[in-house]
Amino acid sequence: MDMRTLLTRKLVYVVITLWAILTFNFFLFRIMPGDPTRVLVPRGGSQELRDAIMHRFYLDRPLWDQYVHYIYQVFTLDFGISSGEWKLQEITPNLVEPLINTLLLVGIGTALAIFLGVMLGRYAAWRRGTPADTVGMAFALTFYSMPTFLFALVMLMVFAGQLQWFPLKGPYGELPFVANPPDYTDMSIPEKLLSRGYHLVLPVLAFTVEVMAEFALIMRNSLTDVLTEDYIVTARAKGLSNKTILKDHAMRNAMLPVVTVAAISVGWVLGGDIMVEIVFSYKGLGYIAWDAVNLRDFCVLQALFLIMAIAVLIANLVADIIYMYLDPRVKI
Repeated sequence: MDMRTLLTRKLVYVVITLWAILTFNFFLFRIMPGDPTRVLVPRGGSQELRDAIMHRFYLDRPLWDQYVHYIYQVFTLDFGISSGEWKLQEITPNLVEPLINTLLLVGIGTALAIFLGVMLGRYAAWRRGTPADTVGMAFALTFYSMPTFLFALVMLMVFAGQLQWFPLKGPYGELPFVANPPDYTDMSIPEKLLSRGYHLVLPVLAFTVEVMAEFALIMRNSLTDVLTEDYIVTARAKGLSNKTILKDHAMRNAMLPVVTVAAISVGWVLGGDIMVEIVFSYKGLGYIAWDAVNLRDFCVLQALFLIMAIAVLIANLVADIIYMYLDPRVKI
């Protein structure tokens, strides 16, 4: 099977899966308990007011009519009107800033986590059974089993609370070593970059260490299995150097499980790891999702779930392409 045929088939699967996700996303929030109009209607509000809100959100129409309207909204990037934090405001423009905040946090954090995790796992696997392997895996297991919110809280209390080296909350605002910083909108581009970087240090570090531990464990176990294969023994018999064996023979096959886990985890990664965002009051998609659950803001939840689902689909498509590069047998 050539590359073009394989990619075409994958794209067809993506379209079918996307339709199934849209349908599931629509019905999921229609069967959830609770009445979203109660968030908007004040205590003692009239039935006429509730009926008007039901009409505004298309909740008084037949289910099939609601479904058609929902599909149309999705393809026009119109996610409706919020009934929660952004009361009676359009959701789409309000999602831009949280999306940017989350992409910065998890983009930097995931890149660092994969790189550092793969390096640590490779180092431990190549020296399996040695003290370096024991110490490296003890470090990874400790942070893999530690609750994310606990590590984030410790960092917040120590580095932001006690030492006051970093800000306590928010994705931007304060500038390091500046007593009365200007508003973020009045800052120059270098000042904005510095402000965001200053506020990202602790959330990115908390996110990276937690995710890195998982990739380190997977890489170590995968590479350990690969190094016992017959073709590695053959490569050694040919007189190839350890560096060549590791780089050209072992790592390519050992990376396959890492790529799989990276693709699967994109959904919750794009969610911004809710615990990290809540602890640091970092208004990303995860923080917004938590608020939307508490306020029964179904339209916002639908939009967030759809964004995460599409991200997973794209990540799996990219993972399939990477498989073809790492293992040519995938093309067969």
